[in-house]
Amino acid sequence: MQMLNTPYVHPNAAYLKRQAELNRNRKLFAAEYETEKTASALVRRFLEQQDWDYQEQVNTGAGNRIDFVVDTLDLISGKQIKFGIECKRRMSIHYEGDMAATVLADYLEQAAAYSRALNLPVFLGPVQSNVSPSSAYIGGSNISSLSALNIFGGRMNVGTLVFRPTRSGDQIYMILRGDTFWDRGRGFNPKRLNMVTSTGSKKQRTSL
Repeated sequence: MQMLNTPYVHPNAAYLKRQAELNRNRKLFAAEYETEKTASALVRRFLEQQDWDYQEQVNTGAGNRIDFVVDTLDLISGKQIKFGIECKRRMSIHYEGDMAATVLADYLEQAAAYSRALNLPVFLGPVQSNVSPSSAYIGGSNISSLSALNIFGGRMNVGTLVFRPTRSGDQIYMILRGDTFWDRGRGFNPKRLNMVTSTGSKKQRTSL
């Protein structure tokens, strides 16, 4: 009886092929995060897609400027929403050293200063990450640098603007204090349309 030489097929071959394709796309998209100029262009394109009004290079005092200040109307609540975005290079899963906690801590310090000066929440980004919104702020004793930035930064009115690559395009969301501030599917989250104004042990929040 003659044996046929059939090639071995991994039981998860289709899955592995999809993952390899997704990884190739992620590396391609990572080029948009290489410099602050390309990162700003990515954010600018996102803002224009949402049809949000914005200003660039807004003076925050003492000679400092934030990259974007957004001013838009929340159609659900009827509230005028304002927030800032500070762009940083290489905030991507493909630049591991640039997502180190010590690097993000420096970004947080700068963004927190802008938030105080403008009295607005400020979002750092664009962040390229492969995690879901809930994983971007998950707590525990062992957490990622992105989760740490969102957990601690949120208490200083600093969040993140995240681009999650998928086969159907980027899932884009904004995180603030352990929840989404905005995402494409649900829009603005009314529970996060406020600022931390605590001066002591009592948690205080003031509406935007």
